[in-house]
Amino acid sequence: MATNKRSILNETTEIAPERTAAEINCVLIQCGARSISVDYDAKGGVTGMTFTLIVNGLPHHFRMPVRTEGVKRLFKERRKKTMGFNAYKFEAKDQEQAERVAWRQLLRWTQAQLAMIEAGAAEAREIFLPYLTNDAGQTLFEAIESTRFKALPEGKAS
Repeated sequence: MATNKRSILNETTEIAPERTAAEINCVLIQCGARSISVDYDAKGGVTGMTFTLIVNGLPHHFRMPVRTEGVKRLFKERRKKTMGFNAYKFEAKDQEQAERVAWRQLLRWTQAQLAMIEAGAAEAREIFLPYLTNDAGQTLFEAIESTRFKALPEGKAS
């Protein structure tokens, strides 16, 4: 985890999440996505993307959420250390910045995955497998996580 003295990737970005979502849209098209939509919360904020890839001739749906809580928590911890009880005054600002940062990080991750696909080091369906959704709308990761990862093979002590 980053410390006070070290910034995180894209920490100072001023690019709106909506613009970054549009950039990710372009990258997903290059990865072979057939349909793409942006997901929004009740307040109109962008929260993730849903897209379709063709796997073995059939459409499969994927959902990439953008999780901002970790970034926001980091900003809050830093402010508490430097501002003490006044840190709460910046909660809204930190939330907005956390959203911008999380979206830019997802863009950079998606671009890196595209580079792997283009280099022949991975397939799009392999890269995005954790984001594959089931009939309940859960991603594969969320479904496995909900079982406390019981579907995974037993670990072995080294």
